[in-house]
Amino acid sequence: MRMKDVMTRNPITVSPDTSVLEAQKVMKEKKIRRLPVVEKGKLVGIITKYDLLEAAPPKGTSSLFELTELLSKMRVKDVMKKNPMTVTPFTPIEDALRIGQDKKVGSFPVVEHGKLVGIATESDIVRFLIRTLGIGEEGSRITITGLGERFGELENIIAVANRHRVTILSMILVPRHQRGDWLLALRLDTKNPKSIIQSLKKEGFNVTWAVASIKEEW
Repeated sequence: MRMKDVMTRNPITVSPDTSVLEAQKVMKEKKIRRLPVVEKGKLVGIITKYDLLEAAPPKGTSSLFELTELLSKMRVKDVMKKNPMTVTPFTPIEDALRIGQDKKVGSFPVVEHGKLVGIATESDIVRFLIRTLGIGEEGSRITITGLGERFGELENIIAVANRHRVTILSMILVPRHQRGDWLLALRLDTKNPKSIIQSLKKEGFNVTWAVASIKEEW
């Protein structure tokens, strides 16, 4: 999965000379929290709702008129973050999340051939993963622990699901380094996984937890 799968294409932008008041107006009308700043077709910065809130006039401002006057003179270039971190449309989303954690940023301007083509946020990526993993859909979740490194174990699990004519909505393998094994979380397209659980146990798998959308546990 790449950034092109989650980004908002052709995002709304402002120029460095856009007034802070106008940028605030755009964010409010479009219900967005971030604006890429583009000059002569090139991304030069990014401004967030927080940046605008922080763009307070100096101490001593006493009247609303004076406040408005000062804000009207402030430009996006005065408060934007210059040369923001960017990704490409083909950057894997897991790499973007890792970079975001390392750099402490929550938005990712997407640039291709020097041109801004989209923007995505950590929230966009999380929502995409939720849809991809089938979270929130009706079905069941089964956790299997103690898996080794043999791919044949996964084949056997898939075979059990196929025998019961149940679709696997998602499959997540999590390494448990201290134990030297793997944990597998399965989401299945069935409200009653009881027979599948029994078959998995007969195959020697350690099913440690299971719950269905009807909130019944086995």
